[in-house]
Amino acid sequence: MNDLSLLRHLIQNHPLIDHHAHNLLNPESATDYDNYPLEAIATSADGRALENARTTLPSLRAASQFSELYGRPCADWNDVQSAHDESVREDYSNLIQKSLSGTHALLLDDYLSDDEDIESSSWHDSFTASPTKRIVQIEAMAESTILQVSNSRKNGESVWNNFRQRFQDALATAMEDANIVGFVSEICCRTGLDVDPYSSDDTTLGGSLIRILDSGTTKSGFAVDDKEICDWIVQQTLKAISFKKRAGIVKPLLFHTGLGDNRINLLRANPACLQPLIAQYPVADIVLLNAGYPYTREAGYLAATYPNVYLDLGKVFPMVSREAQMKVLRESLELAPTSRLLWSTGGRFHPETFWLANRQFRQALETVSCKPTFDIRSLS
Repeated sequence: MNDLSLLRHLIQNHPLIDHHAHNLLNPESATDYDNYPLEAIATSADGRALENARTTLPSLRAASQFSELYGRPCADWNDVQSAHDESVREDYSNLIQKSLSGTHALLLDDYLSDDEDIESSSWHDSFTASPTKRIVQIEAMAESTILQVSNSRKNGESVWNNFRQRFQDALATAMEDANIVGFVSEICCRTGLDVDPYSSDDTTLGGSLIRILDSGTTKSGFAVDDKEICDWIVQQTLKAISFKKRAGIVKPLLFHTGLGDNRINLLRANPACLQPLIAQYPVADIVLLNAGYPYTREAGYLAATYPNVYLDLGKVFPMVSREAQMKVLRESLELAPTSRLLWSTGGRFHPETFWLANRQFRQALETVSCKPTFDIRSLS
C-alpha cells in the first residue's frame, strides 16, 4: 500500500469528533415537514426561499447522494422524503446508526428547537463511542434569565442588577458543569460580529434590558436582540472563560460566522469584525464556525495570527457546491495551522444531515489532499 493509499484510508475511516451539532428529532417529529423540512438539510434558506432551494447545486447533489444511504434510487427530494418516511417508520434507530457511523463523539448545542420535539443530549450516547457533551448557547441562557427576572419583578427593584447577578450565576454554574464543554454565541445573526470589546455603563445596559422586557411577555418570551446587552453577554462569557482557564478549566466560545439564514447582515457576519474582541481576550479560546464562509481567508488569517483562535470547517458541507467546498479547504490551508482546524457537521434535526456532511467532507478532503500533484508545502 503506497503513501497515498494510506492517506486515503485514514481520511475515509478515521473517527470524527463533531464539535458543533444539534439534537436529533424524536420519531414523532421526524416526519413533521412543516416545522422541520428535509430540504433544510442542504440549505440555510427558509420560508418562501426554501421553495427554490431544490434547484441549487448543493440540493441536487444531496438528493443524488442519499441513494447510497437509503440503498434505493433518489432522483429528487420527493424520493428522499419517501425514503426518509420509510426509514423512520421501519427502523429509525438504524437510520441514525448509519448516519452517525464514523462519529466518535458529539458536542451538542441543544437550544435550537422545542424540547418536546428533540431527543435529550444523553440519548445520543448509544450511537457514539464517547458520551455526548453539551454546548450552551449564551443568548438562550440570557433569554431564560430575563424570563426569570420578569416573573420575579418587584416595584423599586433594579431589573438590571437582578439580571446581571442571575446571568453571572448561571454562567458560573455552567463553567463548573463537567457535561458542558463550551459555549456558543449567535450574535452574528442578532446584532452582528462587530462586538464592542468594552462594556457599556450600567445606565445604558439597564436601558437596553428595559427595551427587551418591553418588547416581549412572559408568555411569548423575550428576544435578546439589543446590541448593548448582546455585546455584554459575550464580554461576560469571555471574562469567565479567561478566569477559569487560568485555573485549569478550558472551555471555548464558539461564534457563528458567515454562512447563515436571512437574519444575518452579511457585512457584519465577516469574522474580521471580531479582531478587536479577540485581541482584548487573548486567554479565551475562540472558535469561528462555518469556515467564516464566504470570508474563509479572513477567518484563516485570524486563526494564523492569534494563538487562541480556531477555524471550524463545518456547515459548508453540504450547504455549498463541491467546487466551493474544495476552495474552502484550500483557502483554510493557505494560512491556518492544521492544528487550528476543527470539524463539525452543524447537523440538526434529521440524521441525514450528519451523514451527508461527513460524507462530503471526507470526499473533499481526499480530493484536495490526495491529488498526485498535491503537496501541502506547495501551498506556500
